Amino acid sequence: MKSEFLYIGHRGTRTDFDENTINAFEKAIEYGANYIELDVRKTKDGQLIIMHDSTLDRMTYGAGRLDNHNYDELKTIKTKKCQEPIPLLSEVLKLLNRRIKFMIELKEEHLHDEITKLIKENDLIEEPIISGRDMHVLKLMKAKLPKCRLCYNITKAQEFKLDDFLKQGAQKKLIFKPDIISLRSSLVSSEFIETCHKNEILSLSWDFIVSENPIKLIKSLINIGIDGILFDNYKNISKIKQWIKSK
Repeated sequence: MKSEFLYIGHRGTRTDFDENTINAFEKAIEYGANYIELDVRKTKDGQLIIMHDSTLDRMTYGAGRLDNHNYDELKTIKTKKCQEPIPLLSEVLKLLNRRIKFMIELKEEHLHDEITKLIKENDLIEEPIISGRDMHVLKLMKAKLPKCRLCYNITKAQEFKLDDFLKQGAQKKLIFKPDIISLRSSLVSSEFIETCHKNEILSLSWDFIVSENPIKLIKSLINIGIDGILFDNYKNISKIKQWIKSK
């Protein structure tokens, strides 16, 4: 399969800056990302905000479940490292449209209507990659946005798991065929990548922040044919781009 390699800023970046913030996204863009990945959740009063966790404790000075708070309360809460606000999805789409492409990770089930509306309202230069671990929700998004690409986060999927994909994919009899499948880096194998390509699916890998040598691991995955990387460290985007260019 031939496709543009996906240099994706994972939550923008997870190093030096607070993930899922404007500055994190800006750094990923500055260092050569062609996509930024962002996580979407809903507040108590129905606002779509960008936050990975269901609680405020890890990333901010707030506490408790995010969906117990209205957006007006969350506006006053800052992130721990750089004291940044929690951004709205609408804010990020408007600010960064035409500068970067988006990979939107659905962290909750009932977001498809609001996200579809925002995507249409912002007239994005290219419909985003919609990512998640619930294949039924992804199918709903595809019905609403036929031009978007679906990325199935198979690592933590509740059904149609990795073993199912490998078995069905070997026979080209998939019950669900997304455009991209994302898998934790420690689980990626040549078999996984080959099965993706056999079924005309792009392979994507994430979770490098725990690796002792993320550059070495990323290079090894590229050498066996991975189609894209979710970069935890924005600095590694330009390093890998230069390495690929010199090959």
